[in-house]
Amino acid sequence: MTDLVMIYSMDPDFYMLMSHILSSSGFRTMPADDLASILSAPPPTIAAILVDTGDNVDQLVRFCGQVKAHGLTAQLPIVALIRARHEQSYLLLLKAGIDEGFVRPVSPERVLAYLHGLAGTNTKTGEKAGFAPVVCHFGDIEIDTQTRLVRSAQGSAQLSPIEFRLLRRLLQTAGHVVSRAELIEAAWPGHSHVSTRTVDVHIANLRRDMAATTGHTHIRTVRSSGYVAVVRGSGG
Repeated sequence: MTDLVMIYSMDPDFYMLMSHILSSSGFRTMPADDLASILSAPPPTIAAILVDTGDNVDQLVRFCGQVKAHGLTAQLPIVALIRARHEQSYLLLLKAGIDEGFVRPVSPERVLAYLHGLAGTNTKTGEKAGFAPVVCHFGDIEIDTQTRLVRSAQGSAQLSPIEFRLLRRLLQTAGHVVSRAELIEAAWPGHSHVSTRTVDVHIANLRRDMAATTGHTHIRTVRSSGYVAVVRGSGG
């Protein structure tokens, strides 16, 4: 089944334009007017929710909060197209639950490449990439790199794309400090507007998810330097 991108926008012109661009690239589209409209579509078919900041950022923040608070939609990626005059709201949107943000104007190719990555499709052919699941073990945790699923003896959780890239970068050099600049390069390639404060917000979310899943945050702050992954049960 073709991957579905749901579009949240109060601007009919924006919806029609994005629907055309996405459909031309192999996606199906549907309007995401509210949480009920998202729940009406089977979550496994939804690749992402694309949101437009529009003229009412507070309304968008409430919408994102509702999506992330519901058990059936909490793990759906939310991708925001942020109008230039709303760039100062980026941190507010992050706290509300968006997984990625693009400040407009942005080329459609960048947005499409990101969405195809979420859907596991080839950006040129639109066909599903045939990646076999890869499971990695780090001490007492297990990570499925295809589904972004983290497991431990206590439970499991699916990380957002950005959280997953941050954790993967930290685990690549577990026990060694990774600077915020290095984390930005790993998790937001090509996004010059990402601030160190944005990194801190996502690290806080990642710590919360890791603690809920494994009982430990696994990430330690090194003042003025960055963060370090602490792997438990590795025998080190």
